[in-house]
Amino acid sequence: MENKAHAIAAGLFLLLLGLALAASVAWFQGDRTERVHYTVVARSGVPGLNLKAPVKLRGVEVGYVDSIGFDPADPRQILVDIAVDAAAPVSASTFAQLGLQGVTGLSFIGLEEADAKAPLTRAAPGARIALKPTLLDRLAESGPLLLAGFAETADRLNALLSEGNRAQLNRSLVQLEQAAGDTSRLMAALQPGARELPVFLKDADATAQRASAALREIEALAADSRQLTQELKTRVAVLDRLDGAAVQLQTTTRNLELALVGDTPPRTRPLVADLSAASRSIERAARDVGEQPQSLLFGRSGQPPGPGEAGFDARLKAGGSK
Repeated sequence: MENKAHAIAAGLFLLLLGLALAASVAWFQGDRTERVHYTVVARSGVPGLNLKAPVKLRGVEVGYVDSIGFDPADPRQILVDIAVDAAAPVSASTFAQLGLQGVTGLSFIGLEEADAKAPLTRAAPGARIALKPTLLDRLAESGPLLLAGFAETADRLNALLSEGNRAQLNRSLVQLEQAAGDTSRLMAALQPGARELPVFLKDADATAQRASAALREIEALAADSRQLTQELKTRVAVLDRLDGAAVQLQTTTRNLELALVGDTPPRTRPLVADLSAASRSIERAARDVGEQPQSLLFGRSGQPPGPGEAGFDARLKAGGSK
């Protein structure tokens, strides 16, 4: 009986010890963190997402997936209930995306801020968070369009690289090569001229300077010519007045001669003759100046040589040649 009593006592002790160990493990593994629940709304699928999958906010794990199911109000939507640490800064502008956990194919929910610089406004408990497609999801959705575009591009390339177009392209390349050779020869021919171009430009500059100086001299000569013309006009006006005076003097002298021819005393006749000669001299001088007004500035030109004078024969030859 004593042996049975000891066996029963040992069995009870082991049972109690096992229960105590199980309670300790349950105590230490229990989650006593305060959680806030949010609902992630997915319009597309959630492949690889399981219960207890981690929830990360900007890469930091802050919770887990509590449940996954279809929306009773709209079966095309999937509702994912997540439990997040109450201290996690989940704002009203937070959105969710699916991420991959390594190479296992399992997914997790990543929470991101739409505007990280905006003031933080915490989301209310139970708020809905939109699940946005990732880059891979967008590529998968646009895959058929990309394939159709690639196929169309391939068809156009095949049409572009037809036999006729390839022959035309070969001819164009040959012509381009010929044009490049012609250009090289032209450049080689232009090099000597290009080397002489600085000297030519220097000569052109010097010529331009000389032309400018010549223009200034021409302007000075034109000014002198205008001044000389004005002086000649003044002198011609004076000569005109002198000619008029000489004509008036000659007329007066002739009238005087006619008046005195009958009863002029002999001793006054020489005076009248002198007056007549003087008037004729004045008239001749006025006529010469009128014919050659430049003689007032440059002097009278010499009379051409007459017969027997030096230069007469040369003048005759010159006149004959003309």
